[in-house]
Amino acid sequence: MKKIIPIILAAGSSSRLGQPKQLLVYQGITLLERIFEIAKRVSVYTKIVVGNSSEKIMNLIEDKESVLQNPDAEQGMGMSIRVGVQAVAPVADAVLILLTDQPFVTFELLEKMIQLYEESQAPIIACDYGDQLGVPILFDKQFFPELLQLSGDKGARVFLKNYPDQIKTVSFPEGKFDIDTPEDLVILGEG
Repeated sequence: MKKIIPIILAAGSSSRLGQPKQLLVYQGITLLERIFEIAKRVSVYTKIVVGNSSEKIMNLIEDKESVLQNPDAEQGMGMSIRVGVQAVAPVADAVLILLTDQPFVTFELLEKMIQLYEESQAPIIACDYGDQLGVPILFDKQFFPELLQLSGDKGARVFLKNYPDQIKTVSFPEGKFDIDTPEDLVILGEG
């Protein structure tokens, strides 16, 4: 069985929301705790990439070994992916990139992605929102060198454009919804 390690990107500043979305409560727990609990069911080696000013976020996670600091978080998501991949590359066969602001991600979704990866041998497994592909997204280790070259706000989308023939997808129309504004919280019934 391949070693697939989830990397949760939690270093964003949540500027449009005006408060750290990682700390928002949904179904009784913070979004960060929720995705971390789901990811830990995939692998006990799950990593969370946080920014410099993340003391409150750090306090949420008891397992400090899971937390990685991204000193360049303000440069964007690409830097956080680099930090995560660099930490797990020596031992991982694949990484599963997750965000904290997608409240409809489930363990069953991640399980489907992993099953498709293992059965198809496709090096990229992305989620299909219906009109576009996105995260969660799984990358085989063959892409680690390129993931380690990411910078700025360039996340995984560049791979979706550059390698369309190497991608298999799992349907996840709810992936379109993420939390960016206070109105999004109201839609969830939490605002």
